[in-house]
Amino acid sequence: MLQKSYHTKTSDLIAQFIQTKMDHGFTAAELSAFLKKNGVDVNKTTVYRNLDKMTESGKLAKRKSMVSDGFVYQTAEEENHCAEHIHFQCSKCGSVIHLSDKKTERYLKSLSDDLGLQINLNLSSLNGLCQKCRNEN
Repeated sequence: MLQKSYHTKTSDLIAQFIQTKMDHGFTAAELSAFLKKNGVDVNKTTVYRNLDKMTESGKLAKRKSMVSDGFVYQTAEEENHCAEHIHFQCSKCGSVIHLSDKKTERYLKSLSDDLGLQINLNLSSLNGLCQKCRNEN
């Protein structure tokens, strides 16, 4: 039996927020702040429940944050091919960026072949400072 999907103001705002974050990651706290700013005051449990559902369905990828004890979420839609490339996570602001350039892809394939590794790209990321945070220093 198919489960019905209900469209509420909260779910519509969550979808809107995620659309603005297609190329970068976000935290549950950022989503909560966006909802509150748009007149929807929901508790943390509701935010995490929505994020967990979207992660389980494959719409979002969840990574351990380099900035806090929490997680960073990122769109994982098919057109982003997240299982085919690694990501960069800023250790200052926590943003996540797709590293899907051909040079990086060739290097990872070469590394895998040369060392006999099977790299799980969905769970792999490089860490450091993004351009914005580097310019602030």
